Amino acid sequence: MSSHSEVIAIVLGESHERWHAGELGKGALQLVRRADGSVGLEPVESEEEFERLVSTSGCFRRGKPIRDPATHEVIGYEMEKVPLLRAAAG
Repeated sequence: MSSHSEVIAIVLGESHERWHAGELGKGALQLVRRADGSVGLEPVESEEEFERLVSTSGCFRRGKPIRDPATHEVIGYEMEKVPLLRAAAG
């Protein structure tokens, strides 16, 4: 990721999937605003990068479909915030 890019949020997989401690970074993508104003998804390369990014941005997964009222066609999805629970250190 360029130093001129900003991570807007971390995006996880499908909303029906369950995430467990130690697995949060698997398959995570970062929603990035680039210096030219474009927005895109980029992979999170490691668990360490995931932990660093999620501490400064929100973490979301795809929620309920948004349907066109006239055609009932899916035109997008709500973004559901994922609460990040840390396992107690023992």
